Amino acid sequence: MALFSQPVFLNLPTTDPERIREFWTRLGADILEDLSDDDAVCVELTDTTYAMYLSPGAYTDYIGEREIADCITTNSSLMSLNVGEPDAVDALADKALQIGASEVCLPQDLLEDLNHSGLHSREIVDPDGHQWEFVSH
Repeated sequence: MALFSQPVFLNLPTTDPERIREFWTRLGADILEDLSDDDAVCVELTDTTYAMYLSPGAYTDYIGEREIADCITTNSSLMSLNVGEPDAVDALADKALQIGASEVCLPQDLLEDLNHSGLHSREIVDPDGHQWEFVSH
């Protein structure tokens, strides 16, 4: 039995909602405008999974007195998205790199283990420092 139901919202801080809107739109994602405003951008990742990027002011409303991590220098999470075929993984990662993402190169032994198990993975870091894994099974 599943512990939670759909949809799933990943809440992430952003220093620039417009920049993140442009990044994901150029990557091919839809923005849910009814859940977006000057302080929030809701990116549709799947039919039931959304990345909700929130400005620092809006984000701190949810985390209380805790400090927002600087994701440019510190990694706090790794979100994995199943893209489909290996060629689609590479195409999406390459496009992300062209529009402002950076790539985390995996160690060769890990890549070999993934390939041996039938997985193909690319790790990108969005303009706010959040790491995304594009993977095919």
